[in-house]
Amino acid sequence: MKKGKREKLSVIEELSEGMRHIKARCRYFGECGGCLMQNIEYKDQVELKRQLVNRAFEKNGLEARLEKDAITSSPSQWFYRNRMDYPVGENDEIGLKPFGKWRDVLDLKECFLLSKETPEILQLVRDWMAAFNLKGWNNVRYHGFVRYVVIREGKRTGERMIMIVTAEDTMGETSAEIWPELVRRLKSSCTTLYHGVNPTITDISIPSEMTLLMGPEFLTEKINDYTYKIFPSSFFQTNSEGAEILQQRVRAHVHGSRVLDLYCGLGFFTIDFAAHGKKAFGVELDSAAIELARENAKLNNVEAEFAAASMEEWVRGDGPAIVKDFAPDSIVVDPPRMGLHPKVVEWLCAQRIPELIYVSCNYEQLAREMLELQKVYTLVALEAVDMFPHTPHIETIARFEAIKG
Repeated sequence: MKKGKREKLSVIEELSEGMRHIKARCRYFGECGGCLMQNIEYKDQVELKRQLVNRAFEKNGLEARLEKDAITSSPSQWFYRNRMDYPVGENDEIGLKPFGKWRDVLDLKECFLLSKETPEILQLVRDWMAAFNLKGWNNVRYHGFVRYVVIREGKRTGERMIMIVTAEDTMGETSAEIWPELVRRLKSSCTTLYHGVNPTITDISIPSEMTLLMGPEFLTEKINDYTYKIFPSSFFQTNSEGAEILQQRVRAHVHGSRVLDLYCGLGFFTIDFAAHGKKAFGVELDSAAIELARENAKLNNVEAEFAAASMEEWVRGDGPAIVKDFAPDSIVVDPPRMGLHPKVVEWLCAQRIPELIYVSCNYEQLAREMLELQKVYTLVALEAVDMFPHTPHIETIARFEAIKG
């Protein structure tokens, strides 16, 4: 087990002393790496996350603290996720990685994160593999065929997208029969079915090529009053009910009228800003996501501008000219878990935009970056939305104002 995971578990055990411990609902608790807090009463989980955030801030010498009344709980604690990526093991296990063990796959017969139908879907894939003697993926020797089962759901639309990610077919394992048979077995369990291929040895569920086997090209989901088209590998907030709250809370912190939305994805925040009368400009690395963002803006009858670029390249390339022309008075950043690139932090500090809203799914990285940001910006508001029950993760929203002078 990696040192970081051991430390995280140790801190959880330390901070949860005196809190109400309960019997975990899932039989795999303690072995599976999916839910580390399932044995703690949910309201205590929320308090524990608050303490984890504050510990990270204190560790970095920051005075800011997340107050008890500044956390919004997840509306649902079970079956709240709209996406799960289930790895497939060499012995045809389909499930999640055991805690701290990246090589193995825990064969799950129940999971309370995605939806009640999930175990049945995973079993249908196991049966399909067995019928054609299709082997799972060996993550050490890099052989096998079936690598991931990715399931996405529209919690508000009732749609479901399944993607079977495989290795490249170099052994002639595939045949004309296996994909029609997969469709036959899964057609009543999903609205869209894809076959994706990841030909690399990298353990990821993102394919380099995809074939649509059945159904519409996109999944659609509704968040508040907006409809979003979602591609198989698109990033989207994984808790649809929580995403509604997050979108509302972020909007409440944006006081500017011209908003630059960095790491905008499919236009999740950008579209909401534009719908509320703001001029909005979104930037995202993934060009396919930007194409969908433009489609989503049209779908929701709003006008917004978008650009596709790597953020660290954008701030040194087209970004300055666009910013000069667009003249934002508010910047929203919602980076991936690794946080902002140092060049982006440097650029944000140089801009001194009147208002900066930082949406973070990694409070430890946020704390580290605040050390630089606070040289130019003052933190004026801090809150959190729990998007990830039973895990140590929580979504934080930090609002900064540029220091005058």
